[in-house]
Amino acid sequence: MLKRTMTAALAGVTALGLHLVAAPPAAAAAYGCSGTQVGSWKIPMKDALDGSTYYISDVKLFYNAATGWNCAALVKRSGHQRYGEKTPLFIEMYNERFAEDNVKNNYAKDTGRFKYYAGPVKVYGKNMCVSIHARHGDHTGPGNDYNGRLSKTGVACR
Repeated sequence: MLKRTMTAALAGVTALGLHLVAAPPAAAAAYGCSGTQVGSWKIPMKDALDGSTYYISDVKLFYNAATGWNCAALVKRSGHQRYGEKTPLFIEMYNERFAEDNVKNNYAKDTGRFKYYAGPVKVYGKNMCVSIHARHGDHTGPGNDYNGRLSKTGVACR
């Protein structure tokens, strides 16, 4: 009986431990968005010394089917040394009607020096695709040098 109880307790602790280790999917509300996550893209950075690629941020894209709105944020990865430090971030999003009908619902951007994420940026997206451009700098000093860039066009077509 004691062996069975210990085995069950160990299984419960192991399951709990695995649950705590696994990262949950991004919650839209954490970035000022609503809806379901429909995309996530890593921003590649190039090391200036050896040319290797590394990642310190991701673009997270959400879509709210009830309202037709897309919402995105450029989010720093919590394990990186610059997490919690102000670095240059830039994100913009626009829908496919932006060029012909440049109004508030078709384009949004956020730029500046942020500790955790840039955004949210929101555009209307029912029955159309959206495009996202994001840049990330890996420095805390002055200037807005962006050595990480991402461009995604025609995504989240609903």
